Amino acid sequence: MKTKYLLLLTTLMLTGCYSKGELSIVSPTGAPAIAFYNYATNENFQTNSDPSNIIPMMINETVDVAVLPTNAGIQAINGKKVNYKIAATLTFGNIFVAATGNDSNGTMEASDYIVSFQQGAVPDKIFHYVYGDTLDNGLHYVSSAQEAAKCLKTGKNLADDGKAVDYVVLAEPALTNVLSSTPGRSLYANLQELYKVKSGNLQIFQASLFVNNKLSRSVVDSFLADLEKDINNGLEKPELIEEGLNKNSAAEALFGIKPEIAKAVTANSNGMGLGFAKAKENKEAIDLFLSLFGIGATNEEIYY
Repeated sequence: MKTKYLLLLTTLMLTGCYSKGELSIVSPTGAPAIAFYNYATNENFQTNSDPSNIIPMMINETVDVAVLPTNAGIQAINGKKVNYKIAATLTFGNIFVAATGNDSNGTMEASDYIVSFQQGAVPDKIFHYVYGDTLDNGLHYVSSAQEAAKCLKTGKNLADDGKAVDYVVLAEPALTNVLSSTPGRSLYANLQELYKVKSGNLQIFQASLFVNNKLSRSVVDSFLADLEKDINNGLEKPELIEEGLNKNSAAEALFGIKPEIAKAVTANSNGMGLGFAKAKENKEAIDLFLSLFGIGATNEEIYY
């Protein structure tokens, strides 16, 4: 596989040509992967349910294009000196707070039982940027997004003696799955909107695309233009996303989302936060997002 990749990379470097399917791409499952709905049958496109597994691929340069949380990619460039640059951001936040209906006054407070997940990671950092530490006394962390979804569905935290849950921090598409199947549950807060209000209208630059420095500019430019077109078309007509994913009989396993759910969440005000923004043109927003993780301002050299 590595020999095949090296031969392909050499060809791309020498010719500067590009056609969809030639570049090797890896993305986390979930929202970022949906950007590649037109790559469902592309043998050079792969996903991974654990974004941390993508870093070794970048270290070994076994992929042309890597998508992962913006902070993780920047840290890999700065700390591990991977031979990639940040080119574009593909997701702009898909984190929400949902209500179980258990809270009598309907207002999230520190005295309520609030469930969250991925302590110290993106969902937690966004929550704390929006609310500060004012709700910390009510916060209880579960092991995964799947466990958080169970808490919203049941209204209880079975990992904490079945205590009643009032609010749950959850990402799309898990949120839509629960809200569409469980009466009494509701959306309480859109953290993307609250983040923009607090930041002065800057978006969450959540998951970004990194390109191998060895690729020719013409190849990368053509690929990015093609991907931006796909994303914009999918946002305009969400049925294209479902159609694209359904070209692969194992779409749910590859993308981590059922095709019909991907369509529904996109159609519902772009709940997964898909989009396309060139990184270099949004340094201020990226630096703000990175500051949530204690990462200093970026150097111009890391941008494509």
